[in-house]
Amino acid sequence: MAKLVSNIFFWIALFFLVHLIGIWNPPIEAAHSWRQATGLMVARNYFEGNTSFWYPMVNETSGGTGIIGMEFPLLYYIQGKLGVLFGFHAGMGRLLNVLISTLGLVYFYALIRRFAEEKTAFYATLLLMVSCFFMYSRKVMPDTEALAVYIIGIYYFFEALRFGRWKDVVLSFVMLSLGLLLKISVLPLLAFLVFAFVKTSNEPKKPVVFMIPFLSLIPACIWYFIWNPYLAAHFGSWYNLGGGLMNGGKAFLESPFLLLQQLVFHPFVSYLAFGLCLYGVIRLAKQGVSWAWKLSLPLFLVLFTGYALKAGVIFLTHEYYILPMVPLLAILGGYALSTLGKFSWVFMLLISMEAIGNQLYDFRLNRSEAYKLELGHLAERYIPTQALVAINGNSNPQELYFLGRSGWNLSDDTLRQKHVVHDLTAKGCSYLVVNKRTLSNLPDYGKIIYNGVDYQVIQLAN
Repeated sequence: MAKLVSNIFFWIALFFLVHLIGIWNPPIEAAHSWRQATGLMVARNYFEGNTSFWYPMVNETSGGTGIIGMEFPLLYYIQGKLGVLFGFHAGMGRLLNVLISTLGLVYFYALIRRFAEEKTAFYATLLLMVSCFFMYSRKVMPDTEALAVYIIGIYYFFEALRFGRWKDVVLSFVMLSLGLLLKISVLPLLAFLVFAFVKTSNEPKKPVVFMIPFLSLIPACIWYFIWNPYLAAHFGSWYNLGGGLMNGGKAFLESPFLLLQQLVFHPFVSYLAFGLCLYGVIRLAKQGVSWAWKLSLPLFLVLFTGYALKAGVIFLTHEYYILPMVPLLAILGGYALSTLGKFSWVFMLLISMEAIGNQLYDFRLNRSEAYKLELGHLAERYIPTQALVAINGNSNPQELYFLGRSGWNLSDDTLRQKHVVHDLTAKGCSYLVVNKRTLSNLPDYGKIIYNGVDYQVIQLAN
């Protein structure tokens, strides 16, 4: 038994199996159901054949096409095409995320093992497992997938540096490029290049290999800074790419406690883990670190700070924006645990209990939101497939996703304004779907064709 629990692959396998629990649940969990709904809209439009790969499409069209500039939609495309074989379901996107994220853990361990003792690699991987990586690796979101793929790319970069094999060069380029495409937020990890250069200062350099990380930036730059602006200019909609650095700095100064919580608590959803990382910093300060770390860590912090400032308020209010920093914190915590001897398992257990305990709510079906699942049946019965609708989703596209119809996502206050609804009718909106739990006393807009406990469906007079 002792041999089993000391085997990292046992824990990685357990990580995967635990994430299968409730994996077929609809996206109604408390955290970021809205973000999943948007991705699922894109996947479903691929499944239904409504668009091509290069033109990702959502159902929150606001009267337009719904084509949107966003992160590289490869995983949504794969989910959509798998739906042709197995039927479309949110669980397919969850499963893809879990598979890729779990594979990332394997490569993370192998990567750390190349530069640190086995104990450090073991505990660092365990810490990454129970961090916020735990919760987001089962959501239909690309964040942990991008991180996992980028880590795989780093691993093959060092393989290429070591052996000079073309297969490692190609794999490194493909994985690094894909990681950045899936989520450009992993860019701060590019600092590994400085670590690699200094670490191999006494070894023969392979210039071609050192070009790989720079070349991997090209596809991401084309996608995010050429293609996405093109989509925005022609179709009028794209995801947020942040604001100015000064605006981000102002947001941080105005909300210092939110910033502190994001940096201290959210990486591992644990205060104990933060304390462990501080202990690791103290130990390293006394022992000293190599120049490879002394030069690469400041570069990472500069890049990460720029990314955080660019995100601004969104960085403060979206926990998963801290993910690019988590692998480095896990390495620091893993080193700290490796120095604690027989107490290391005790601390690891306590951190795991706190971290996973604070994330378990996300694995349960959120019964308070389950009433929204009724929307699919209402749409099938009362609303034609191609009809445009408006719903008071209050900026959350979740209900529009469950409806399976395209149209407008409005606030309660907006839906009360007659001139707004009249304008929507002129633009082709045929139905209002009203969430009665958040909105009552609606003006008389048309014929009520369904009036239930939670929802009301109104057919507008065109």
